[in-house]
Amino acid sequence: MKNRDQVLSDLGIVFFLVLTFVTITFTAQDSAHYIKNLVMLNISFLVILITYFSNITLGLVTNGIVLFFYLSYTIVLVLVNGEPLTASSYFWIVLLPLYTYVVSLMTGRNRALQNRVKELEDENVSLSTVDPDTGLRNFRTLISDAKIFIGMSKRGQIELSLMMIKFRHYKEIKRILGEERLPLFIRQMTEVMHRSLRAEDTLYLVEKDDITFGLFLITDSVGTKIVENRIRNHMKTEEFYTITAPYEVEIDLKIGVFHCDECKTGEAVSPLEFIEKARKEMEYDVG
Repeated sequence: MKNRDQVLSDLGIVFFLVLTFVTITFTAQDSAHYIKNLVMLNISFLVILITYFSNITLGLVTNGIVLFFYLSYTIVLVLVNGEPLTASSYFWIVLLPLYTYVVSLMTGRNRALQNRVKELEDENVSLSTVDPDTGLRNFRTLISDAKIFIGMSKRGQIELSLMMIKFRHYKEIKRILGEERLPLFIRQMTEVMHRSLRAEDTLYLVEKDDITFGLFLITDSVGTKIVENRIRNHMKTEEFYTITAPYEVEIDLKIGVFHCDECKTGEAVSPLEFIEKARKEMEYDVG
């Protein structure tokens, strides 16, 4: 069975066709006021377009303005020229609001569908754990996985570090490349990062507006230094010019590593605290 919005939308189409037929018939038969009716007919369809592409509120406001000028014009004709009131004088006063209401019925289902699509898109974004452009796990997943890594470090007495990686001049690069080439640049950066890591390492996209990566490493301070040097070297030797041409873009990284001794000893460390400490270590990297 059709839902309420769909039924109202179908009724709106039927009523619109009926009103259009009545309007055209009336305009054609009232030859004494042909010019005035033709002008009001065009204004009516303008109001219809405004209502269709906006909402019933704006349509009613437009109706009010049109009717104000129409009534003023009619009163002037009656008082100054002594013209009698005819059926056409009342016809447009009734018809314009009817058109607005009928068009709002027609578009009601479309607006309901658009609202539903917007809700689903927002819900999808809020529940998403993977960035669609890079395929990397996002900040939401990083928080969730942090609990797992902290628990593993405590139970297995293993070394655990969190590395945060950021591009110093990313905002400037973003302005240089523009919206078209930026996704290509981000994907190439992501590929370089992956080539610098072991198969078991998981890379996270912590922040997208000012590209920041996160990386959990099950290793000690010496091991994290090796990974850091490997990432820096790969970034320096990577050829980005095919994307950034005609500009030469300097890739300068800020890397911070927090080695979680508390995780191993079993002290309480929250995922957010872990991430915040890694961020602070990254700020100490002045190049």
